[in-house]
Amino acid sequence: MTPSPARPLMLLLLAMLAALPACRTTWQDHYRGAPAGSYTPTDAVVIREVPWSRLDETLHAIEERRADSDIHWEEWTREQHLEEQAELLRGLQISEHPDDIIVIGRSVFRSTSHLSPEDGSLERFARSIGADYAVWSAHYVGTRRVARDRPVQQHGVGFGYGSRRGRHTGVWTRTVYVPVSVDADEYAWVVYYLRRR
Repeated sequence: MTPSPARPLMLLLLAMLAALPACRTTWQDHYRGAPAGSYTPTDAVVIREVPWSRLDETLHAIEERRADSDIHWEEWTREQHLEEQAELLRGLQISEHPDDIIVIGRSVFRSTSHLSPEDGSLERFARSIGADYAVWSAHYVGTRRVARDRPVQQHGVGFGYGSRRGRHTGVWTRTVYVPVSVDADEYAWVVYYLRRR
């Protein structure tokens, strides 16, 4: 029995797909912090939302304290760093003691995409970097012109020849996607990733 020529092609395609990197998410693309793999992945993550006004106020207060200091914040004492972390954790509504929590990173970005922290993508990414908490906040910032693909139906008539019937006519329909400029709602996002010690 002669092997099918489609089989080697299918095996080649499967090998190529296996070599592709895993799909990245917006959370991962904008992540800054400890490198992935620095911490053991966690089994479960608490995904929590905090009000934007609360987090924004906290981050402004931290920024002002750093600006008012005569000593650069990287040279602060351990106590000063813990005090700043305690303020951040209060803003994130985390009740655990600052000594018991590591802030391993954050994602900060603007997006016109329809993102949902509850769709599983944020949880999967947070688990992969070893977070116990992913605390997020989002804020509407206005509209922006973006290109969106819109489906357009194309119709036509085709001619062909069959082996028995001779020439025949067929009507075909296909969908093509055309970029269209539209106004889209834009949101600012902040996500903090926290790990218990």
